[in-house]
Amino acid sequence: MRPLIRSLFLLSLTAAPLALAANPSPGALASAGAVSATPTSSSSLRSEDIDQVETQVSELEATIDGLRREVSLIQEKDYARTLAIGDPDVHSLWP
Repeated sequence: MRPLIRSLFLLSLTAAPLALAANPSPGALASAGAVSATPTSSSSLRSEDIDQVETQVSELEATIDGLRREVSLIQEKDYARTLAIGDPDVHSLWP
């Protein structure tokens, strides 16, 4: 019984994208139509919109830099701990 359930589950995973591709959602059609209907509006962006996007990008870059610093600190602490006490996954009594 278990192999039957597994095979049905895998079949449903493989069939789901095909079923979605056959019947696209109305939202996908609407967004595709909106993009193709207004190609000139994207070329005439206002400077306020550009400034807002640039500030958001700079904020995101600052956040990413902060996260990178935190990750490097955690890696340095882990490396120092490994040097001090050894690898926690290696034990003399472990087979």
